[in-house]
Amino acid sequence: MTTPAPVAPTATPRGLRRAPAAVGTIVLMIVGMMLDVCAVANVPGGATLVTEADESTVRITGFGTVLALLAIAAWITVLWRSSAPLLVVIAGGVLAVIGMSYLLFLVGAVAFVRRHPQHTRRLGIIGGILLVLFALREVLTPWGGALSWFLTTDASADREPGWMLAPFVCVVVFGGGAVLLVLLTRTRARVAQSDLRAESEIRRADALAEQAVRQAERERIARDMHDALAHRLSVVSLHAGALEAVAGASGDAGVIARTVREQTHAALQDMRGLIGDLRSPHHAAPAAPATLRAVGSLVAGVRAGGQNLTSLIMIESPERAGALFDSAVYRIVQESLTNAIKHAPGATVDVFVQVSPDAGARVRVTNPLAAPSTGSADAALAASVVPGGGNGIVGMRERAAALGGQSWIGSHEGEFIVDISLPWQERG
Repeated sequence: MTTPAPVAPTATPRGLRRAPAAVGTIVLMIVGMMLDVCAVANVPGGATLVTEADESTVRITGFGTVLALLAIAAWITVLWRSSAPLLVVIAGGVLAVIGMSYLLFLVGAVAFVRRHPQHTRRLGIIGGILLVLFALREVLTPWGGALSWFLTTDASADREPGWMLAPFVCVVVFGGGAVLLVLLTRTRARVAQSDLRAESEIRRADALAEQAVRQAERERIARDMHDALAHRLSVVSLHAGALEAVAGASGDAGVIARTVREQTHAALQDMRGLIGDLRSPHHAAPAAPATLRAVGSLVAGVRAGGQNLTSLIMIESPERAGALFDSAVYRIVQESLTNAIKHAPGATVDVFVQVSPDAGARVRVTNPLAAPSTGSADAALAASVVPGGGNGIVGMRERAAALGGQSWIGSHEGEFIVDISLPWQERG
């Protein structure tokens, strides 16, 4: 059954998504223009009252025409309220100080607070200053006459306009609106911050839970390694020591027994270091460090165990090598020798190790694919080999890739070859 190719999701065109917002902005601009053009009559000198044949009409003066054009130009800035809200605030403030409406200033204030919530208090102070200026203007200048007349004058009564009511009403309305706007914005900001903190705590809790699960799994593996391997290695070491005591230190059997005991002790030390690292990865260090300085001892130990070896080891400035590089070279040599011992017991293994800050590291270990079996000793040695699972080769390739190196591992012309190059890493 053929799985059909997934269909790419269709996205709404950007223009269609922005159409409602654009229409709303245009409607707001037109309505605001109409209101502020009508508000020209509230500005002294903007309009005159002409009475003809008992009929009174309001005529816009030349100054009023200029103010109307200014209001239209100011309201055009609404088109940039999202990208440049400060421009809208300034234009609205100019109209408010002149004597027109505060609508454009409030529109700009809302847009500015949405884009720059950190400046909410500063914008509130500016709005408060404008309200005070408005109140003083209404009380102390002729500006307040027209608006107060419309708010308080009864056409059937012959009385003066209650000019004190207009500033009071405007201050209450606009001041209350500004306070509500600030409170609403700050509440939204606090809710948003609370949501962010909650999400951060949830992610932190998930990370801690995952870390706890991983640590529990690491401790389980450490327990299994200790219970299964430590006992077996201890038994091998005990029997090797007994064999060394019986055979004596001078004979070949004694030398082999001593080598087995030493290698078993080294394996126990390595295993204890790994177990400690599994239990406490941030603090534990391997008991037997795998470093460049130990490569020679590693090769010598394998040779002492009876394996035929030809080796050429050249290591420069091991103290300058980085920790990962230092350990990787040792582990690659170790696994290469282990692989050769498993698959070519009794055969001659060629080992070449060259390390320098200029050239990096080159490890090449070769052994014949078919090891010669010349006698009962070689047959016994071959029978003692534990079959591998292929994880060592995978591990060597992974170590090389992790350090940006190159690896070639496989058979060629009757030999199994491990050839790995690593770039130098300086100790940090």
